[in-house]
Amino acid sequence: MQPGKLRTHALPLSEARPRYRSAVVRYAFGMLLLAAIGLGGISPSSAQPPTSQKWSEFDQLVASARKSMMAHPEVALGVAQRAAAAAGRQQRDAGFRRALATALWLEAEALNRTSHTAEAGAAVTKASKLIAGERTLTKLNGDIALSRAGIAEGSGDLGLALKNYQQAHAIFLRLRLTRSQAVALLELGGLYDRAHDFDREIRYYREAAKIYPGDPSIGLAASNNLGFAYSRMGRYAEAIPRFQQALTIATSLGSPMLEASILNNLAISYARVEKLADAERVANRALRLVGKADPNGEARFSWGAKAEIEYRRGNLDLAATDLQRAFRGIDLKTTAPTFRDMHAIAYKVYRAQGDFPLAILHLEAFKRLDDQGRSLAASANLALLGAQFDFARQDLEIEHLRSAELERDIRLRKSQAEIQKFVFAGIVLAGILLLAWVAWRHALLSRHRNAIAQKNIELVKTLSERDREIERRTAIESQLRLAMQAAQQASRAKSHFLANMSHELRTPLNAIIGFSELMLSGRMKPEKSREYSGNIAEGGRHLLAVLNNVLDMARIESGKVELEDHLVRLGDVVDHALSVLGGAEAYAGKEIRATGDSELYVRGDEVRLRQAVINLVSNAVKFTREGGLIEIRIERVLDGADVIVQDNGEGIPEDKLPVIMEPFGQAESTYARVHGGVGLGLPIVKSLVELHGGRFTIESEHGGGTTARIHLPEERVVDVQNALEPVGQPALSTTEAA
Repeated sequence: MQPGKLRTHALPLSEARPRYRSAVVRYAFGMLLLAAIGLGGISPSSAQPPTSQKWSEFDQLVASARKSMMAHPEVALGVAQRAAAAAGRQQRDAGFRRALATALWLEAEALNRTSHTAEAGAAVTKASKLIAGERTLTKLNGDIALSRAGIAEGSGDLGLALKNYQQAHAIFLRLRLTRSQAVALLELGGLYDRAHDFDREIRYYREAAKIYPGDPSIGLAASNNLGFAYSRMGRYAEAIPRFQQALTIATSLGSPMLEASILNNLAISYARVEKLADAERVANRALRLVGKADPNGEARFSWGAKAEIEYRRGNLDLAATDLQRAFRGIDLKTTAPTFRDMHAIAYKVYRAQGDFPLAILHLEAFKRLDDQGRSLAASANLALLGAQFDFARQDLEIEHLRSAELERDIRLRKSQAEIQKFVFAGIVLAGILLLAWVAWRHALLSRHRNAIAQKNIELVKTLSERDREIERRTAIESQLRLAMQAAQQASRAKSHFLANMSHELRTPLNAIIGFSELMLSGRMKPEKSREYSGNIAEGGRHLLAVLNNVLDMARIESGKVELEDHLVRLGDVVDHALSVLGGAEAYAGKEIRATGDSELYVRGDEVRLRQAVINLVSNAVKFTREGGLIEIRIERVLDGADVIVQDNGEGIPEDKLPVIMEPFGQAESTYARVHGGVGLGLPIVKSLVELHGGRFTIESEHGGGTTARIHLPEERVVDVQNALEPVGQPALSTTEAA
């Protein structure tokens, strides 16, 4: 007796569609599996057109065809034809071709189930042509390929079946639909089973179970079919654990008939390895599960298993009784291929009993079925050999994909290593810059202390001579007060600057160090690498901007800034400032206007002019509340050209205007502290404008907004009509402007 073999099918209408195709496939087993698993659904990516009210009738018909496909395929055929008619009424819709292809595909499946193979082939060909011109590959392409393969296999064209199964697998592999890949691999394994190429069959079943282990139907089919293949090869010890695994899954599905079929497979394997007690136990369990009704005739195979057990024990009479129950009501000359092994046992039993006529009948039946099986295997093997090139190519493509995935992993790890190197380099560079800044500040403070000490010496001298210079006393005292005020202001500016700098430097450094430690810890998810690297880069850019402002101010104070002399369009300067500061997203809730003569040209250093305008616009954005207005104007005035940045924000108190124009000064309002900064923006603007021979002024009223004006002298303005020749005198050099 042969154990039953299980097939799954990729058609979403049925998770496991049985097809009677060789001496080892039992229709009832597949039916039981389908009942246990239930019907699947057609995924939107493969079958459904875009959902809308006008497609509701089509959707309902497709659902109805799906529901009745397994139990009543002739009913499903009529419903699928009505679905095709419903799709035909929507020919102007973009989803018409795919919807019609879906309906034709369902027709092909129903026709194939009702043994109308030729009509099924025509329907699936039409469906394939409808979607052939589409550039987008979807699951429906793979499902149609599976249907073509099933039809070809049913008609005996195994070479064409193999080609289409491989094509379906390639489509599912490209779309990364692992469940459908597993189903295609199971079908390929079943195809090689027909050719008795058991090694290749086992490899496909193992691969199917490996790539999609979460589906009970696939796990059940793979385990049962692996056990079946091992038993066909005589490797019963390896078949037993596979059948046990399949039995566990079948039990979880709650189908007694399904369990009974697998138990019969297991009983035969136990008997072949002489575990007769275990074999009898599982065979009896199968009989209890089948019961008296036994609509699928599963009890015959249980009695056949028990007959082999009793024969191996030497109980010929009991074995003969079991065989009578197994073959009751069956014509021995027309038995199905599934009775082949049972005929072999019957021949041995009856020959041992001396019932030679009955033994010969069973021997003839065995030879008939064995010859059929060998002939079918030889034909299948010949057909599959003609398609081996495609098979080898399929394996090569799978290996290439695995190799590509491995290469992607290697590149990802290399990228992570490079990011870590970049992070370390950034930290070291930031540390060096910080040390340089501390050294520079120490030298600056030393100069301030020396200046204060010198003033104290002068004060002592002045006090010692007060008797002789009574008229100069008031002036000296006044100078002393001014010097002390300047020293106190410098001290306050120093303290305020150090406080701001410690905050401005610590914040980005904390971000850089924190995200670096997360990346170095190895506990980070790979998809977070880009996000954390972005955070580190953002912190580094912020830190670099702060240090650049400090270094720019130091260079300006030391007179080391040299201006370039180029033709500059002021409209480009304003546009660049707006783009650098982030555009619409950075100004959310604030209105930005750029007006005036954008075609006004001047001669100067475009980079330094951009830096000045960016600082002014940045301040206006920071200190303007939501709903405020920021206006940037370019004006041609009598003595030159002006760039004006005006806002209606918080404004600056009048007594703080002189403070903010000094290096490291900052209006000490709550609003200013909220937005941060080290107080170098406006002094840098003032210095850069003065280097161009111009002047920088600020007009502000607390609560009434601020107007910042950059004025460039007449000699720097260029005639628009003759943009290459300056109006007035040549541009000033850096030394002259200073």
